Amino acid sequence: MAISQETIENIKLSSDIVSVIREYVPSLKRAGRNWTACCPFHNEKTPSFVVSPEKGIFNCFGCHAAGDVFKFISLADNVSWIDAVRKLAQRASIEIRETKEEIIKSSQKMKLFDILESAAVFYNRCLLESPQAKFARQYLQKRGVNTETVKKFKLGFAPKGSLLQAISKKHIAVDDIIKAGIITKTESGSLFEYMSDRLVFPIFDASGKVLAFGGRTLSEQQPKYLNTPETLIYSKSSNLYGLYQTLPSLRKERKIIVLEGYMDVVIPWQFEISGAVACLGTSFTKNHAKLISRYADKVTLLFDGDDAGRSAAQRAFEILIEDSIECRASELPEGIDADEYLNENGKEKFLSLLDSTAKSAIDFMIERILSQTGKNTPESKAKAASILLDFVLRNPNEIVQGEWLNNISQKINISHEALLMEFKKKRASKFKIAARGAQPDEQKASVKKQKLVFSLEEILLSLILVDRDLIEKIADSDFEDERCKKVYYSAVKGIKDDEILTSLSEQDAAWFSDLLFRDLSYRNADNIHSKQSKEQDSEEESVKNNAKDKAFIRETFDAVLKDLQLRRLEKRRQTLKEAVADITVKKRAYDENIIKEYNDLNTQLKGSRR
Repeated sequence: MAISQETIENIKLSSDIVSVIREYVPSLKRAGRNWTACCPFHNEKTPSFVVSPEKGIFNCFGCHAAGDVFKFISLADNVSWIDAVRKLAQRASIEIRETKEEIIKSSQKMKLFDILESAAVFYNRCLLESPQAKFARQYLQKRGVNTETVKKFKLGFAPKGSLLQAISKKHIAVDDIIKAGIITKTESGSLFEYMSDRLVFPIFDASGKVLAFGGRTLSEQQPKYLNTPETLIYSKSSNLYGLYQTLPSLRKERKIIVLEGYMDVVIPWQFEISGAVACLGTSFTKNHAKLISRYADKVTLLFDGDDAGRSAAQRAFEILIEDSIECRASELPEGIDADEYLNENGKEKFLSLLDSTAKSAIDFMIERILSQTGKNTPESKAKAASILLDFVLRNPNEIVQGEWLNNISQKINISHEALLMEFKKKRASKFKIAARGAQPDEQKASVKKQKLVFSLEEILLSLILVDRDLIEKIADSDFEDERCKKVYYSAVKGIKDDEILTSLSEQDAAWFSDLLFRDLSYRNADNIHSKQSKEQDSEEESVKNNAKDKAFIRETFDAVLKDLQLRRLEKRRQTLKEAVADITVKKRAYDENIIKEYNDLNTQLKGSRR
C-alpha cells in the first residue's frame, strides 16, 4: 500500500519518540538532552540505549539497533515497516486513506491474512456452537480450559470438509486458499483440509494477525499434532506460539518461559503466568532467540525430563547464550505436562517448582556432559572439558566466561590454570578460523565496530550535522570516505538526520547512528558543557550553555578541518618527496614544477606547526 509522504510525516510528528518508547521501556530516563535505558532488544546491565527527541531517533551502542519511531515499533513488535506506520497512525488517530487503485493493488500478503482470519473466525464459531464440536468442547473442559481462554487464543474446531464451503461464500479463489496454507490439492486432484477433524490453535504474529494453524487430533488420526505449512507470511523458525497473548505482561516482567506444546502455553496464561511461549514444531533457532531478546532479559526452558527434552534444552542454550541472554532450565516430574501440573497444583507450586529445579546454562551443561563422558580418568575429564569450553566460547561476555570457567574447574576437579590454558588455545584457534573466513571488508568493519574510533572526516561530518551552518565552510572534496560523502550530500540538500538514517543500509545506519550519538572526543572535548549526565538547565542557563556549545563546536570544527587539510598536505608532500628523490638519482626527468611544489609545501607545513 502506498502512503503519501505527507501522511507519513504527519504520523511521525504526532508520535513523540520518547512517549512511544516509554510505553515499551518504562525505565527510560532523561539524561541531559537525551533519554537512556537498558536496551529492549538485547540483554545488558549497563544502559547503552539512547533516544534523542531532538533528532527523533534511537540508538543502541551494544547491539547497534538504530532508527526512527517506525523502526522501533517494527523491531519491538516484530512487524513490517508498513504495519508499524499503521499502528502509530491508529495511536495518533490519523486516518490512512487508500485510493481505489491502491485497494486493487493490495498485496498478496494482505489477501492471505484476510483468508486466515476468516478461517480462524469460522473454526472458533464451530468450536463454540457446532454440535460436531461437542467432543472438542468436552476435551477442553477436561484439560481445564475455560471460555475466556478459548476466546483469547481463538481456539477452534474444524468439521471435516466444512471450511472450503464456508470461505467460498466470500468469493475467495481456491488458489489463494491453497497459498494461505490451509488446504492442499492431492495427487488425485481433490482438495484436502489440513485441520480437518482437529482441535485448532491459531498461530498469531506479535501484532495479532493470524499466520497459520496448529491442530490436535481428537481421534486415532495420525499425526497427533499437525501444523499448516510455511507460506509467504509464515515461518516456523521465526514465530513463537503464545507470544502475542503474553506481550502485555511480558513488557513489564521481561521473563519468558519456553515450553513444548500448545496446551502448555494456554493453561499458564489462564493462571496469569507471564511469558509462556512454545516453538512451532521445530527446533529452537537463532530467529527464536532474536525474537526473545526483544521482549525478555531472562529465559527459562521447561522441556521434558527425558533425553530428547535435555537435547532440545542443550540446543536452545547454545543459541541463547550467543545473544548474552540469561537462561536456565527447569524440569517437570516425569510423565506430567505443564498444564497438568498447573491444574493439579496451582500457580504458586508451579512457580516454586520452576525455581527449585532451575539450573543455570553452565550447570545444566556440566551435568549433561559429565553424564555422557564421566570424570573418572584424565581422558574423560579432558573430553568433558573440551566440550564445555566450546560452549563457554559461545558466550561473548568475558566476565560470564570467567565465572563459568571457575564453575567447570570445581565441578570436574581440574586445575584452573590448566583449564584456562586450554580455553586460550581454543579461543586463539577460533579467532584464526574466523579471520581466515572473513572478507577484507568484514575485517575492517569488525575492527571499526570494536574500536568505535572515528576518523577526522567522520568527526567533521558529525560537527556539520550538529551545526548545519558549517556546511558552507566545506566542500565534497573534503571527504574521501564514500559514506561520509553520501551523508554530506544529503545534509547539503537539507535532509533531516532521521530521514538520512532511514535511507541508509542497515550496516551504514548503525554507523551513522553511532556517529550522531557519540560524545565529541576531539582535543578539548572534555570541556564541552552539555554532558548527558546533568539535569535539565533553567531556560536562562540553557540559552547560555547553548551559546557555549555552539562556540565549542565551531572551535572544534576549525581545528578538525585544519588538521584534516594538513594531513592531506602531508600526504601530498610525501608523494612529492618520492618524486624529488627519483629526480635526484636521475630515475626521473627534472621537473621544475615538482621541485617548486615540494619546497612550497615544506615551507607551508613548517609554518603550520609553529
